[in-house]
Amino acid sequence: MITLTFENAKFKNPYRYVLGYSDVTIGDNFFAASAFTIQLPERSDSGFSDLSFAICNVSGEAYEMTKKAIASLAPTYLTLNEWAPDDYSLMQSLKLTVTDAKITTEQATFVASFCDMLNTAFPRLRYTDKNAPGLKYIA
Repeated sequence: MITLTFENAKFKNPYRYVLGYSDVTIGDNFFAASAFTIQLPERSDSGFSDLSFAICNVSGEAYEMTKKAIASLAPTYLTLNEWAPDDYSLMQSLKLTVTDAKITTEQATFVASFCDMLNTAFPRLRYTDKNAPGLKYIA
């Protein structure tokens, strides 16, 4: 399960979305069901590692969040989490800084960047004995 969390000093509460059809509560945090996409950076030697996110704006909440983020002078942070579906234990986490935001009637599009992509496993899964139990039998 993939979740997005948007945080800014101007937001009263963080905006939380889960990729899926039903809302989810993990711990004390409520994640609203949403459709979103993640576009990985292109392979180049430009030195920029930007991810693009598009969130469906059916409820209008993404529009309000984007307006507040653009008007705010404080940085907006986006946390991308991958959760284990069985027990909601955190598998991967990535915190990015939103560098650009655009709004249309259908979706809100964000560009987020991070500095250290080489030491981050996300979006590739690191195989451990918990998520791939057959590894302990391979020698």
